[in-house]
Amino acid sequence: MKKCALILLLLPIFLLSLQVKSHASVLSKEGEFISFSKQYIGVPYRYGGSTPSGFDCSGYINYVYNQYGYTLPRTSADMYASKSLSPVKDLKVGDIMFFSTYKPGASHAGIYVGNNEFIHASSSKGVTVSKLEESYWNKRYLGAKRHNELSSDLSFSTDAEAKKLWQKASNYYLNSSVTNQNQELVGLYNLLRGQVKLDSNTVAGEHLLRTANLIDSTKLANTLSGTTNQLADKMIANQELTDETVTLYQEQSADIRKSERVYSRLYGPDMRNRFNKESVTPAKIAKETVIYEVSMYLLLDTINNTKNQGNLEEARNLLEKYDRLERRAIEIKVLGNSLHANAYQNLDRIHRQLQEEKGRLQAELQTGR
Repeated sequence: MKKCALILLLLPIFLLSLQVKSHASVLSKEGEFISFSKQYIGVPYRYGGSTPSGFDCSGYINYVYNQYGYTLPRTSADMYASKSLSPVKDLKVGDIMFFSTYKPGASHAGIYVGNNEFIHASSSKGVTVSKLEESYWNKRYLGAKRHNELSSDLSFSTDAEAKKLWQKASNYYLNSSVTNQNQELVGLYNLLRGQVKLDSNTVAGEHLLRTANLIDSTKLANTLSGTTNQLADKMIANQELTDETVTLYQEQSADIRKSERVYSRLYGPDMRNRFNKESVTPAKIAKETVIYEVSMYLLLDTINNTKNQGNLEEARNLLEKYDRLERRAIEIKVLGNSLHANAYQNLDRIHRQLQEEKGRLQAELQTGR
């Protein structure tokens, strides 16, 4: 029985892994090339080395390329001068990046592996991954060249894959609960994220950025749903008005503000409207149902403190402000229910609690205590 239960528990995870792996096959050529290149990270530097026992920079590049059936000139300078490599500006996985280090000209080289990173045999670290924006490498960068046949072998359209992912995610959340985090989409996003930089100036980067905002929005929708449910349970269903529930109200209000900021970055009015309707609107209804009661509770506390400090006249003036809040608490529910039928509930028990405290303060202020 326990074995059957375990199988049932693991089955969804297994099915998800199959879905991710099937998509990964689309990325397998570039992904496998990167994985193969990175398995030699940590191999020590050896001048003239061209085997996994030790590499110099050009020896390492030659070794990786040879495993894919391609031969290159032996030195970085000869690679840079080779007519078999084409100069490029738009870097792709497998491109060779050249640097001028210890002498003028191309004296060092590495292989581009995505996200502005390259893998190379460094004289100080051995095979390692570095970023082009690092000041040392950026100042010495000469440019990149491409082996067109290898590039063709590795190529897959990150633009097409990122666009396909966005369309899939967009269709899903236009027709499903905004609080339902789709783990398959997250897995596919993470696969592409290793290949594509979030950048609205590129096709792939723009579509991946849209998906990233969508994933962030579903996380916030979950958080907002949680605080809204707590608020509705404690303050609306059970009508508990305490310092603790006031803190919960403030947390839920902060979640609304944060969600609205993130939802505003969602691509397209339909998606923004859906998240606002399914997430923010019910949260605001819960908040607005109790907002004036919370304000009255806090104001009564202020009146009590003002009275205790001996400012009786100021305390009496604040009671007049309390009366206006009390009237507004009734009006907002009438107005709200005209827009959202029966959504705004009367909080009779809370109002009795507030009336008792108000009556106590009025009596004390009348006697000058």
